[in-house]
Amino acid sequence: MAGSIHGTPVHGSAQGVEISARLDGSTSRAASPTRLAIDITIDPGLHVYGLPVPEGFIPLSIDVSSPEGVRVGIPVFPPPTPLQMEDFDESFFIYEDKLSVSIPLTVTDDRVDDTALEVKVRYQACGDRGCFMPQTVELNLPVRA
Repeated sequence: MAGSIHGTPVHGSAQGVEISARLDGSTSRAASPTRLAIDITIDPGLHVYGLPVPEGFIPLSIDVSSPEGVRVGIPVFPPPTPLQMEDFDESFFIYEDKLSVSIPLTVTDDRVDDTALEVKVRYQACGDRGCFMPQTVELNLPVRA
């Protein structure tokens, strides 16, 4: 079907986190929405920060660079879980275990072909004994129309 957007799932990992990304919706015509689904699995005993986050901490963020002919919307995150840490006066909001983030996409040109979405997932994984350095996982998701 002209204007369909398809892609092969891709996977990546870094300290404490595994990530997979895929395009959902193989019947999108130009100007019709589809979505980029990003599944994140966080190692047991660790968490990553959601928003809002106190100054100096790195929240989970996703940046998508799109090719010409694909419009990228704003990522939709599930609500984070509140966490009160003993040594801090501030509340934190975290993600643990697994979460899925959905990013709306719109094909604006039927001629999108043999290109890729560049996905950057940035986070800081922490546990009871401290935090790892911030990490960025880069994924290159092939797209064809």
